[in-house]
Amino acid sequence: MRLALLPLLLLFAAPAVAEPLRFAAFGDMPYCNRGTACEAEVARVEQLTEAINAARPAFSIFLGDTKAGGEACSDAIILDRTAAWFNRIRGPLVYTPGDNEWTDCWQPRAGGFDPVERLALLRARFFSAPVSLGQQPMALRRQADLDPALRAYPENARWERDGITFLTLHVPGSDNNRPQDGRPGTPPGAAQEYPARNAANLAWLRGGFAAARSAGSRVVVIAMQADMYFRDRCGRGTVAGHVDTRNALAAAAREFGRPVLLLHGDSHFWLRDNPVAEAPNLTRVMVPGDGDTRAVMVTIDPQAAEPYRFELIGPADRVAPPGCS
Repeated sequence: MRLALLPLLLLFAAPAVAEPLRFAAFGDMPYCNRGTACEAEVARVEQLTEAINAARPAFSIFLGDTKAGGEACSDAIILDRTAAWFNRIRGPLVYTPGDNEWTDCWQPRAGGFDPVERLALLRARFFSAPVSLGQQPMALRRQADLDPALRAYPENARWERDGITFLTLHVPGSDNNRPQDGRPGTPPGAAQEYPARNAANLAWLRGGFAAARSAGSRVVVIAMQADMYFRDRCGRGTVAGHVDTRNALAAAAREFGRPVLLLHGDSHFWLRDNPVAEAPNLTRVMVPGDGDTRAVMVTIDPQAAEPYRFELIGPADRVAPPGCS
């Protein structure tokens, strides 16, 4: 009798093996460019949301740019239209802003809005509570709640799932809203906005890796909008506004020593690489966007020698090739 019970007792004593975690990452949509029927582009995004819902990820991350640069930064577009299709996601949805919905709004083609005022509206609409968006919100730790001195930055969020630490960093394109040394092209208010947010981002990045070490996380995932390595790949473009973040991320990944995954959008095509030779454990994935209305389904198995698997889902009739446009 005792021998018969032994296999059963061993079964109960064995530690549970965590299932791989699966989530969706996407961004830079809908892009209603000049000459494009916006209804059709929004319909493509809605088609993608149905594909995401059918895949039933643990959560989804939207990596910024809820509109094209040439669309007006009106309340109806950056707030109401965005909220309407965000609310189509059945599970939790985490959002980090891009440049098109605030940084570039001062440009005439976007309506000549005050970028800092637009950002304040985004914060009030999408980041006012310690939970995600989507039909089934999940709890988040927001920088504004954890550090009273940085309560101006509720968009920076962190959460843990299955031995993985996730964090968003508000690092948009257009050189992270860095002032252009007095040259034409500096957004109004950037001289005050950029350095303060840049410092908050660096503090949040350091804190995220500290939290991951404390929790014993085996993987760290960072989500942002900007393609910080565009100049490395294409040999042109501004990078000064991203140098601090690049350096801090490379140093943190090296020190962490375990897999680190960076997710971002901005350049609108699927790309996977290891952008920092000194930190080979840092993997970068850029999601498609603009007319390439697909999401990346990410599967992470922290126990595996190769922890990542990636699958593209959604409309595949406009696949964007790699490029430097």
